[in-house]
This record gives sequence, C-alpha cells and structure tokens, in this order.
Amino acid sequence: MFSGHYYHEHIKRAVAVFGTLFNNMSVVKKNGSGNVISTIKVPLAYGPRQKFLARIQDEKHLNDPKLAIRLPRMSFEIISMTYDTNTKLQKGVTRTLASSDPTKKQTILNPVGYRMGLQLNIMTKNQDEALQLLEQILPYFQPEYTVTVKEVQNNFKSDMPFVLQSVTMSDDYEGDFLSRRAIIYTLEFETRVRFYGPLSDKGIIRRVDATFADTEMTVNDEPYQTQKIYISPSTAQETDDYDIEVELINPIPDEAVISFTTSSGTFTVGESVTGSTSGTVGRISAVTGSTITVDSPDGRFTDTETVTGVTSAATLTVDSSSDSWVLYDG
Repeated sequence: MFSGHYYHEHIKRAVAVFGTLFNNMSVVKKNGSGNVISTIKVPLAYGPRQKFLARIQDEKHLNDPKLAIRLPRMSFEIISMTYDTNTKLQKGVTRTLASSDPTKKQTILNPVGYRMGLQLNIMTKNQDEALQLLEQILPYFQPEYTVTVKEVQNNFKSDMPFVLQSVTMSDDYEGDFLSRRAIIYTLEFETRVRFYGPLSDKGIIRRVDATFADTEMTVNDEPYQTQKIYISPSTAQETDDYDIEVELINPIPDEAVISFTTSSGTFTVGESVTGSTSGTVGRISAVTGSTITVDSPDGRFTDTETVTGVTSAATLTVDSSSDSWVLYDG
C-alpha cells in the first residue's frame, strides 16, 4: 500500500526555522561604570539539555577552560508530536501545482495536520545572562510568532506559527564553591506541521470534442452540431498567449433517401455508392423505383451530383436527398 519514495522535509524544515529564530543572540558584560567590556554570541545546538549538563557535571577535565563547555549557551529539541483534529480537511481533495511540462500538471492531496512540541533551553552561569536572553525572546511572542515557509519543493507558501506555551526556571545548584553552576530557563513552544503526500502528474485538457444531443429536433429538422474546442498552439502554457478555436462539424445522418430522375444501369442492394462532388460513401439498403436508400453514409449527398455504384457501375443524378438520424433518448 505504502509504495514509492517521497520526502518533503516537513519536520526538518520546521526544526530549521525554529532554530534560525534564536541563532544570532548575544549577551554583554559591563563594568561598574556601565561600559560594555565584552559581547558574547551565544552558541545554539540541537540536542537535549541533559547532554550538555552531563558534560558540565561529570567530566572532571572539563573544568579546564580549554575543554569546558562555555556558558551561556542554548539548545533546542523536539519533545512531542500529536495529531491536530482542529485542522482536519476533507479527504480526497487535491491541490494543483505549477509544472514545468506544459502538457502535464502536478496535483497533491490535502495535507494532514500535526502539532509539534519544541523546547528551547537557556543555560547560563549567572542570572543576569539568563535574563538578558529571556528579554530578547519574550517580546516577540504574544504568544505566537508566525513565519512564512515554502512547502513541497518550493511550490507554494504557508504560515507556520510558533506559540510560546510556558517558561520555567531551574537552579538546583548544590555543589561547593569550586563547582560550576548552571541556571536553566526552559521555554516550551508548539507549532503546526502539515504533512503532504506524494506528487502526482496528470495530463492537461487541451482539446474538447463535445456532441450535443437531445430528443428534440432543431428548426432545420436536424440534430445539433458537434463542437471541437482546442487551444492554439497546443504547447501553450498558462502564462503564454494562445487562441481558443471552435470547430463546428455538421451532423452525419444515419440514413439518406436519394430521389433521382436520370440514371443509367441498375443498382443492387448491398453495394456501396460514392458521391462525385461530396465524396460521401454509403451502402444501399433498398431500391424503390426512382429512389434508393443509403445506409450509414459518412457524409451528406448534395443535389445535382452524380452517385455511382461500386459493383454495378450504375449512375444517377441526385434530384434531392432526405436525411434521417437516430436521436439520443436520454
């Protein structure tokens, strides 16, 4: 059932966008006069905070300034993924996308929505550094911050809101004065991720042949004409200049009764006849006096033209031709 590989990078894109929001933050240190003495760009990495805390607490050699993990720093990770019932869309509905091939179009089914939980951890050595970072983040979330992203191979754009759910602080320092301290602020966010299925290629309708049928005759006692509608040139794309051409085709009768005065030879039932002017070909189904009935002609006979029998070589000059049709009864 689940066959064919496709990968639209929905989760990867959401994580990358979330990390980009916080990858250019810094803290400053000032002297007693309020002058800035240093500015530290805070590193950001994907991973659980326990990974970084374990390195701080468990590796004795990491107290060496050359090897220790420097604080402040930030980390982020995915913490949950749940189905979003509020964004459920109708099944089976497709969306049409642009295609580089003018003879085809790409379609994709409606997406499935999920809520993805993300956690951002701020780890610092002192409270002031943590508060600097916190105050650079909170003003942008009221409580959401929305980013516009490109979806499904950059075919279209959609909004991805990041909603701040909670802020908690942890400072469980219990070591001696020589041990390193880590103050941790944990910010939990939620975003919505739409998962799209595989792309499908379908042909574009560039020509339409429509036959209008009815149980009623027109004023000329004939059924409706056939219309052929197509674009020209046939390779035109949506943004190109093109013409829509309509071709009207007269109806072909199911039977023709030809009346004649002048003839030579004798026509036989079952033989084919051909009109000299119209080029119409049909098969004789009946011969009665000065009329012949032609079954299933491929056109319409015209007055004064010569009709010749293929087998008997008999000829006649058409005085008049009466056509009849088997109408559609719907």
